[in-house]
Amino acid sequence: MALSDIKGHASLRRLIARAAARDTLPPCLVFTGPDGVGKRRVAVAVAELLNCTAVAAPRGGTAASPDACGKCGACQRIARGVHVDVIIIEPGETGSIKVDAVRTAVNQVAFRPFEGRRRVVIIDDADRLVPEAQNALLKTLEEPPAASVFLLVTSRPHLLLATVRSRCPELRFGGLSTEEIGDILVSRHQFDPTAALAAAASADGSVARALEAGSGDSLEERHIAAEMLEVLASAPNPKRRLETGKQLAGVRRGGRSSAAADRETLTRRLRALATLLRDLQVLSARGDRAWLANTDSAEELVGLVPAYDIDRAVRGFACVDRAIAALTRNASPKVVVDWLALQL
Repeated sequence: MALSDIKGHASLRRLIARAAARDTLPPCLVFTGPDGVGKRRVAVAVAELLNCTAVAAPRGGTAASPDACGKCGACQRIARGVHVDVIIIEPGETGSIKVDAVRTAVNQVAFRPFEGRRRVVIIDDADRLVPEAQNALLKTLEEPPAASVFLLVTSRPHLLLATVRSRCPELRFGGLSTEEIGDILVSRHQFDPTAALAAAASADGSVARALEAGSGDSLEERHIAAEMLEVLASAPNPKRRLETGKQLAGVRRGGRSSAAADRETLTRRLRALATLLRDLQVLSARGDRAWLANTDSAEELVGLVPAYDIDRAVRGFACVDRAIAALTRNASPKVVVDWLALQL
């Protein structure tokens, strides 16, 4: 996949392409950012760019900002994970990356590339490297061979040893927009456009999170969140508010019944609730409807604007954010939803 085919991260993609054109790309980099935003895809695209046989006549690029063709033999083998000069290391069955895998890669990069211009080592979920494996990388990262590039991909860079991080510049990836995630779900995963937007709206910038939610689940969870806002719009008495909170925390029909699954379901519903409150802020401020995350629910949200002025929507959004944070710290779901129902 060429850099130009990747959704989002335009400034980072341009930076990488220009550095490659000037031959100033650092020999080791850490790609950090949330899960599911395309960090590994970018790493593979960099490997294609550095080894594409047609890069002198780039597709979608310029002399100052080249791009891989995505069609030559080298690009296709890299995309399939079978190029001899592109090594991808990822966690094994134990969930960690052992020292043997790193030592094998280090031994390979000591030699010149077999057929490409650069040997590229991509370490996915690099935070899963055991300490011995990270230590085995240190000398190579400090004095990398001239024709090699190491790309460490992680959403938890703080788990890397300080000695590793000090040797690798970091490129920080942000979340994707709702529209970008929706386009990816439709074009690559055959989602219905309406379901794709619903899943994207509550995915917090992550394609992986949108896929986890699933099209049917995300629509149901957004519907439950919207019903809660409608019930609370008229500011009923505390008892009614608490009953409404119970509906938000209820187990999804047909879903798993474990405590962990219930917590995940509640978190997704809270994220859906947050996107609705954010959209209410936009509508209360008479902002452009193009800014809405839930564009397909615009008319229903307009009906809630009289009850949720911008101040109430802002407070509600902040409360939902606090509720999600509390869940990540293992707070009781019942306590969280009871508190939230009384705050909104």
